Amino acid sequence: MDAHTKLTLALEVCSKFKDAYFEYKGKSKNQWKISTNALFVRLDAFSERCQDIMHLTGTIQQFNKLQKIEIGNTKGKTMTATIMQIYTEFNKAVEDFMTVTYDIMDIEKREFDDDFFKFRQRIKELERRLASVLTQSFDDCDTIIGKFKLLESFEGLLTRPIIQDELERKQITLLELYKQDLKITQQIF
Repeated sequence: MDAHTKLTLALEVCSKFKDAYFEYKGKSKNQWKISTNALFVRLDAFSERCQDIMHLTGTIQQFNKLQKIEIGNTKGKTMTATIMQIYTEFNKAVEDFMTVTYDIMDIEKREFDDDFFKFRQRIKELERRLASVLTQSFDDCDTIIGKFKLLESFEGLLTRPIIQDELERKQITLLELYKQDLKITQQIF
C-alpha cells in the first residue's frame, strides 16, 4: 500500500470519528458541555499533517514525470536540459526535506511547519521556472499538433497553480490557432 493510500485511509478514519461524535451528540437527550474545538485539537492537527504529507507525495509524483520529458523544435535541446536541471533541483529539495531528524507524522514536532514551508517555497520557484520553459517551448512550436503534444507531455504538472496561471494566456492562443486551422480546413473542403 503506498503512502497516498494510507494517508487517505487515515483521513477517512479521522473524518468518520468526528462524524460519529456529532451524530451521537445530536441524538443525546442531555446537552454535552464539551467544547468541540478543544475536543478535536489533536485530531485536527493530525488531519492537517496528513494533508500536508499528501500534498508532498502528490508533488513528488507530479515532478517525477519531468525525468521523461524531451522537447523538440529549435530550442528543444536547451529546454530539455533546463527541465533536467529543474528535476535535479527538485530531487535535491525532496532529499533535503527527507533528511529531517524527526518523525514528520509527529504533530508535536513544530519544526515540520518551517521545514515544509521552506520546501513549498523551493517548489514554487521551480514551478515558475518550469512554467517559463513550458511557455517558451509552446511559443517555439510551429504547429497546433506540436503545441498539444507539448502540453500532453506535461500532463499532471499542468494542474499546478503557478503553471496553470501561465498557461491560461496560452490557451487563448491555442484556441485562436485552432479556429484558424478549422477555417482553412473548411475552405479547402
